Amino acid sequence: MDDSIGDFQCADLLIKNSKIESIGKSIQIDNAQVINAKEFVIIPGFVDTHRHTWQTQLHGIRTDWNHLDYMTYIRSMYCVCYEPEDAGLGNYVGAIEALNSGITTLADHSHLQITEEHSDALASGIIKSGIRGIFLYGTYRNPSYKPGEKILSFKNLINEVTGPLNQWHRQNAFRIKEKYFSSTDSLIEFGIACSELSRGKSIELAIEEIEWARSLNPKRMSLHVATNRNEPINIVKELSIRNLIKDDILFVHGNHLSNSELESIVNSGSTISSNIEPEMSYGAFPVVNRLSQMGGCPCLGIDVLIDFSSDMFGQMRALLNVWRLEIALSNFDKMVRKIHQKKVLEIATINGAKALGLDHKIGSLTPGKEADLVLIKTEGLGLTPMNNPYNAVVTYGHPSNVDSVMVAGKFAKRNGNLLNVHWPSIKNQLNLSRDNIIKKYHLIPETSIRKLWKDSFNVKIVDLNL
Repeated sequence: MDDSIGDFQCADLLIKNSKIESIGKSIQIDNAQVINAKEFVIIPGFVDTHRHTWQTQLHGIRTDWNHLDYMTYIRSMYCVCYEPEDAGLGNYVGAIEALNSGITTLADHSHLQITEEHSDALASGIIKSGIRGIFLYGTYRNPSYKPGEKILSFKNLINEVTGPLNQWHRQNAFRIKEKYFSSTDSLIEFGIACSELSRGKSIELAIEEIEWARSLNPKRMSLHVATNRNEPINIVKELSIRNLIKDDILFVHGNHLSNSELESIVNSGSTISSNIEPEMSYGAFPVVNRLSQMGGCPCLGIDVLIDFSSDMFGQMRALLNVWRLEIALSNFDKMVRKIHQKKVLEIATINGAKALGLDHKIGSLTPGKEADLVLIKTEGLGLTPMNNPYNAVVTYGHPSNVDSVMVAGKFAKRNGNLLNVHWPSIKNQLNLSRDNIIKKYHLIPETSIRKLWKDSFNVKIVDLNL
């Protein structure tokens, strides 16, 4: 995964402290712990550039929702059912779930900042997991009502959640950064997950939020864009006109951006996180193909956990196949060579590292970089015989094949088991948390909230009885 070194069919990899010291044939060193990785493929850890980790308790809550349903039920109803302890547990378990499947770096777009206690729990949960990444403090204004309370004005509810950045978020974000992320050498760095700026009140308020975010010197700002064709503000176009797109913005989705808007992102050094399965379910091709043709750096994120698996193997296969389909449909009278699995693995590793500004540390097996790596066993059914390591990982790989995971030279998973994790206890906590969340959810009036979001989308909703 480092073209300057090349791939090895068989080699030694030496780790000293937190870093890869050397890679080569028959490295000779005294007093080293030797790990026999015969019949394993060693790859860099996967980099998930966009995930709402707090949603862990909502796995499979529904799998047939459209974007309207998501905004109604998740962003306006389930979110207010979380207590701080639910938020912390969701972030912790979501992060170790990622580690278990070989994701060593995670960009947590954390838009559940309801109270200071929620924010503390969310930050503490992801730090506790031992994963590397960016905690992107979300400035989205969650509804202020509590389950069971009477909602006095449903119209005011929409105005509330789409309102401008408020003083509480300004103060709380600064507090969280100073309390948890003041060190420059910690595994988790600080970022900002911007509010839904393309659905905001004005471009002036959007610019004000971005300028405020930059004043905190975040590692990255994460920003949802162009998830449908009818957003009130074309945020990429407006920011481009004002020369405000820089490499510190990581755009997310962008499916309905024009080619000229994509080019403005590429030319700025920024990029887009594509979340393949959610975007396909909303009826749009990911921008990976167009970005690649422009010389951009596409990357992958898992996104929502309510209706998709949380591992990178599924995302890679989805990308591989939808990318091939997109190319075939645009060349329907020609025979074109397929996209190779190596390209997809690069998008899931080194490209993700570049998108997060971490490629000097991670993303490839390179001497001098941090030892974030994954050992994938290949001796079992489905992977034997292994004829090509890239094909084995991307086309046939699965979280159950992940034997060991290392972050900064320390094992988070070894011999198929997460370390320092007592799963029976965590499982009980998770089930209890889920039960409490759902109990509160049923106290909220669904019909009125859904109608408000439906009206705000300005698009015809079709429910198919299939």
